[in-house]
Amino acid sequence: MNLQNKTNQKGFTIVELLIVIVVIGILAAISIVAYNGIQNRAKASQRQADANGIVKVAEAVNARADSTGYPTSAADFALGDAKLPANVAVNVVTGASTATTLSSTTGPTESGGTKTYIVRSCGANVGLIVYYWDPSVSSGNQKTVAAGSAVLNGSNQC
Repeated sequence: MNLQNKTNQKGFTIVELLIVIVVIGILAAISIVAYNGIQNRAKASQRQADANGIVKVAEAVNARADSTGYPTSAADFALGDAKLPANVAVNVVTGASTATTLSSTTGPTESGGTKTYIVRSCGANVGLIVYYWDPSVSSGNQKTVAAGSAVLNGSNQC
């Protein structure tokens, strides 16, 4: 048996292999965190675009010559020529008793590919507020977009 052949063998040691595995694991963890952040920002952007689309439809309904004002029910959103964004529905609420509903962290709710946004009617002559949840920020996640002269106070109500 030749001892010189055994000492000249080429290959990686266990320590070298472990270092490579640890580095790959760290890079994978960083990628997963970055990917989740990108997904949350994309959801937030889509929700804001949907909320703005709802407000534009409400403004179009209000601007019609035969209109009685801003929509006060979900059916009122179908009165104008403008249509809600694709796969978007609204749940119109009124009154202070629905304040707990508006603090939900799931908005918009999604079912069968349709996103349902909560819309608070401030009155036909005042306007409305659209609520959505922004998962890309750590605090102050509930966001709003208002139509008409609806004024948001500290509790996000008319």
